[in-house]
Order: sequence, then C-alpha cells, then structure tokens
Amino acid sequence: MSNCALRKFLVQLPRDFRFAIEFRHPGWHRPQIIGLLEKCRICWVWADTTALNERNLAPFEFLPLTTDFIYLRLLGDYATKYDKNGLFVHRYDRLLWKREAALESWSLKIERHLAEVRNVWTFVSNHFEGFGPESAQRFAQRLGFELPLPSQAEQNATEQERAQLDLL
Repeated sequence: MSNCALRKFLVQLPRDFRFAIEFRHPGWHRPQIIGLLEKCRICWVWADTTALNERNLAPFEFLPLTTDFIYLRLLGDYATKYDKNGLFVHRYDRLLWKREAALESWSLKIERHLAEVRNVWTFVSNHFEGFGPESAQRFAQRLGFELPLPSQAEQNATEQERAQLDLL
C-alpha cells in the first residue's frame, strides 16, 4: 500500500471511533506516515514481536506517539506455537519463558508518556511469555497496578472454549 492509498483509506474512517494501526514493516517507519496518523488522530501501535532467543534483550522499537492514547501489543514469538510438523508445541496455561527485560523496558516507555496520554491499552498474547493473563499481571504490577488472576476453577475451559482461545 502506498502513502496515497493509506491516506485515502484513513480519511474514510468514521471520526467518532478511535483507530490504531500496526506497521510491522520498517518501510512504513517514516515521518510522513507519522504526520498522517497525527492528522487523522490514529494511534501508531507499539508492538513487541521479539524472537524467543532474544527474549532477554530489551526491545528497541520505532515508537512514535501519534494520538492521546497508547496501544501496546506484547505479542512475542509466534514461531513458538507449532513444531516443524505443524503440531502445537505448548499448552499455554503457565509462564514458559520470562521476558523480564522486555517488561521492564515497556513499563519504562509507558511511564515516560503517561502525562501525554489519556489511556494506555495493552494486549498480551500467550506467545509473549507462555500465559497471557499472568504476563498482563506482571506488566500491571510494574506499572503499580494490581491485576488479580482468575481462580483455577474459572480457568478450566471446555474444549469448545479452548478451541476459541487458541485462535488468539
């Protein structure tokens, strides 16, 4: 998609909704794109897709702030989901690999911008540390918030619910 095509798309979006766009390819990391998002009041999504073998490194990302909210996606490494035969490798029900440096780095980045934004939205994938709810709890604690986890009884999902959760 070109700058022109992106501009045509963005100006058609309803003004009474808030939008965020995740640009994974570095070709989009340009001042013109930042300016366009600022003009259209659209959030530049901050995302962590750091490979598992680099999990102990604090992610360094291109992180423009284009609106009055932050949307952070702690995605992790999707390559951890399947083995070479396409079979599920992990049961994502507990922490499998901690990303201490990443959580610390992201919490510092968020804290640095709290005075500039009205809201911070964070999505945490199971692929980030192996269990999204506990990763979210650990991240919230670094930011000074308590986020209780559901009890074990509440965590026991039916097969149908588990299949739905696997889509995430």
